[in-house]
Amino acid sequence: MKRLLFFYFLLISIAICSQTISGTVISEESNPISKVLIVNMTSNQKVYSDNVGNFSIEGKIGDELRFAKERYKGEKIIIINNLLKVVLQQLPQEIEEVKIINKRLAESQEEKLRKDIGLPKGPEKPREKPVGAKEVLLPLLGASLNVDNLYKWLSGNSRRLKNRYKYEDLQEGLAWIQNNVDLEYFAEAGILPDKFNDFLMFSLKDEKVLMYMKAKNVGGITVALDNNIATYLERITKK
Repeated sequence: MKRLLFFYFLLISIAICSQTISGTVISEESNPISKVLIVNMTSNQKVYSDNVGNFSIEGKIGDELRFAKERYKGEKIIIINNLLKVVLQQLPQEIEEVKIINKRLAESQEEKLRKDIGLPKGPEKPREKPVGAKEVLLPLLGASLNVDNLYKWLSGNSRRLKNRYKYEDLQEGLAWIQNNVDLEYFAEAGILPDKFNDFLMFSLKDEKVLMYMKAKNVGGITVALDNNIATYLERITKK
């Protein structure tokens, strides 16, 4: 009898400790969301939702699941049963008209504040457009030659401007990632804080990382960086 009870409790323990968690990922409008990255933060197992938003992942009660998807706000769920329904909130998509309106509103508020306190308007420093081969070669075909453009192109000024702007944009993008991604998520996956910058530089060879960094898409950058974790960890382990 004692042996039977032992095996009974053993089976119960196994069932509690390890089971398949199934679920569905949907939008706020109850539409299924496919290709959502789901990560068990305890076991680091990763799966993606299928075409109708369904997924299955190994886990146990109390494990934390995290969900990431381009254009959606990330979500964290603590497993309380083996059947989940997860709702992801879609992030608002900024359109160019909204950016222009917001910029003009900010400029008008800044101008009003400047006048109220009696400060002179500061000098504007817009980015100088680098001269390309097109601006230099086309005038040679008939239009008047712009000597200043020709000098900037031949002297390397345009190349230096492009490199400087590229560097500034890269630094801005890396700072945005640091301030917006969930660093704990990557620490749990093996990318410790002191290695995160090195991991970012390693991941920049991935076009999707560059694309989502430029678009400032949190869900997209999380998924894109996640796809580089295994390769990065393998590289540093071999060193």
